[in-house]
Amino acid sequence: MFAQQSDITTVPTITSAHAWTFFVVFGSFAAIILLAGLIELIRTRSALPLYCLLGSVLCNPVEPIWDALGKLRFHKGNIVAWTQFRDLPVPIEYPWWALFVYTFFTGVTFYVFFQIFRRGTTWKLFWWCVAGQAVMNFVLEGYIITSAYDYYGEQPWRIGSDFPLWWVFANFGELLGGALLVLAVRQFGRRAYPLAIILIPASFAGWELWAGWPVYAAINSDAGAVVQNLAAVVTAALALGTLYVVGRGVTATPRVARTELSAGTATSEV
Repeated sequence: MFAQQSDITTVPTITSAHAWTFFVVFGSFAAIILLAGLIELIRTRSALPLYCLLGSVLCNPVEPIWDALGKLRFHKGNIVAWTQFRDLPVPIEYPWWALFVYTFFTGVTFYVFFQIFRRGTTWKLFWWCVAGQAVMNFVLEGYIITSAYDYYGEQPWRIGSDFPLWWVFANFGELLGGALLVLAVRQFGRRAYPLAIILIPASFAGWELWAGWPVYAAINSDAGAVVQNLAAVVTAALALGTLYVVGRGVTATPRVARTELSAGTATSEV
């Protein structure tokens, strides 16, 4: 679990075929998600999936902030959508495939968590959601998409793959956002659905800073491996403590909206 050094002097390069494969495969996933959102809109007149899709897209201008602080670099050869932080030694050349991945990584996961929490969840199911998000994050970044980028410099908890495991604890914003939308819907009903557009990027960014700041500070200073690993422990503790609070909130008995009818009183959850 000690901090490990990755070469910063040479940025790896992927082949053109590799870059286009990522573009086509993940672009297809994004297209399927868009199509599913349109079908849901026609079928149920609910625009929530499309709001989630839009919110996921808005995460992408924020992501390079954490790439710079967390020392992530996209490899040369990627099909670049735009560049941020041009004055840094390692500018963030943001690829199209990353934007496509976010439609699932934040948009779909936010929607799934919202639906689970809205229907009512148990303490056990909540932690299964936490575990599922962590495993998905590790598999995705540790083995599926990591061939197109890497984490440079010293990184704590780089175990089993190039993906430093402390990042898992910085990536629960979608779960927080889903819980917040549940609270809003309990108050305002479906009128709260458009909040997903803002909640997704805001909870994504908020959680990254809330839980990740100890490691961001440590790996961007002259702190040694011991301090960096302690910072990772603090990040994990902040994440788990916050998840405990969120879990207590979504597993509590929901407030119920009562609709008075002329024939009597009916009770229904919003």
